Amino acid sequence: MKTLRDLLPSNTIETIGNLNIEITGISYDSRNIKKGNLFVALSGNNIDGSVFLNDAIKNGAVAALLEENTKKVDIPLVKVSNARAALSELSAKFYDNPSEKLKLIGITGTKGKTTISYMVQSILNVAYGKAFRMGTIDYDMVDEVIQAKNTTPESLVIHSLLAKALKNGVKQGVMEVSSHALKMWRVENISFSVAGFTNLSLEHTEFHPNMEDYYNAKKRLFTELPFKDKKNVIGIDNEYGKKLADDCKKAGLDVVTLSLNSKEADIYAKNAIVKGSESSFILCCKGKEKKCKINLGGNYNVFNALMAAGLCNVLGIDLDTISKGLEALKAVPGRLEAIENKKGINVIVDYAHSPDALKNVLMALRPVTEKKLISVFGCGGNRSHEKRPIMGKTALEYSDIVVVTSDNPRNEVPQTIIDEIMVGINSVGIPENKKVLQIVDRKEAIFKALDLAEAGDTVLIAGKGHEIGQYFADKTIHFDDREIARSYFSE
Repeated sequence: MKTLRDLLPSNTIETIGNLNIEITGISYDSRNIKKGNLFVALSGNNIDGSVFLNDAIKNGAVAALLEENTKKVDIPLVKVSNARAALSELSAKFYDNPSEKLKLIGITGTKGKTTISYMVQSILNVAYGKAFRMGTIDYDMVDEVIQAKNTTPESLVIHSLLAKALKNGVKQGVMEVSSHALKMWRVENISFSVAGFTNLSLEHTEFHPNMEDYYNAKKRLFTELPFKDKKNVIGIDNEYGKKLADDCKKAGLDVVTLSLNSKEADIYAKNAIVKGSESSFILCCKGKEKKCKINLGGNYNVFNALMAAGLCNVLGIDLDTISKGLEALKAVPGRLEAIENKKGINVIVDYAHSPDALKNVLMALRPVTEKKLISVFGCGGNRSHEKRPIMGKTALEYSDIVVVTSDNPRNEVPQTIIDEIMVGINSVGIPENKKVLQIVDRKEAIFKALDLAEAGDTVLIAGKGHEIGQYFADKTIHFDDREIARSYFSE
């Protein structure tokens, strides 16, 4: 049994009422409150959760935690300086700090987190029999799979899932850690055994005012969060990775460096052979070597495999087990996912939605493309404007035909987003041997790209990957790039 007194967070400013009342559960959504629960009023972008306090009480809340104590109610109140930070701390207390009893790997960076998390889970499954994974696509907790609303869920959700994993005998897992989560105190009281950094590139400018803020958010996973005996595996093929490795070493932290091909790193690859749907390489890990194979193409996926290997190795897993785990993973949803067809067209769906990610996947596909490389992509609304012209230039440089379309326009006008992408394309000019089309409707755009393709061509459908919805200002519709592509061939 936990009382309100037991759960009081360290940033408590004031309390009113009986602190010895029993708390049966916690919720930050008044609609999900049950009898005996503590209601935590979070501040949102447009509204403060305290406006739902009376609704929470009607649904059974016996106490509330909030930032502004202006309500006159008959239940105990706890005023705090930061409700989100408080939620993280009291969630850890309520569930008895489950992360401290787990082997938990956290991964952050702009690109590669999801693929690496799948690779890590596969290795952990071979090493321990079962392991959970939490990330962009879903939260696979072994006994159940929950569709993800956020790459990293709210702190309360994380602690509840970790506690459930422990209860079910699953004592190891991996988790993607987004910059949003790091800035919004979602992982503040999570104890990671190992933390990994992949890279950092232009993204999320709608949330981070500049790259320094973006970097500092990622850095928190390594330098500010609980790190008793924590190992840090850092990719140094990116300037921000080199900076992070230096910053961590200066702070006296345990750092293992990783590179795709630099022998100066603690972990690197040699003799890599990269094909369209598979790759092999020799994993060089702190003086030891092991030949590995993965069922994914592209040099960037070799890097992802190195990161997965490094994270698991510092956790204590041997290279033989790591090699078996990497090869056991057959595919990652929406990441270089091939769409079978009888026309001899290489159709690939990929989540690439940043300039570097789009460049990487196009470069990976070019060597396995016999004839034309056709790309279909757009950019999300209410997201980074800066990357749009860059992605346009990237698509034009590495594709023979570019079809610019909608992604998730959200509250923006789809054509306006396309116009911003076209700024980058028009700035360099369209060569005579290339073609650029603008088609707002994403299904029509995919169908047009496939119409233009013939045997030996590659069609990349980029941006949405595993997603099964398309988000507009006034509605969300079911939309899956993979289904659309398959429907084209069935028709």
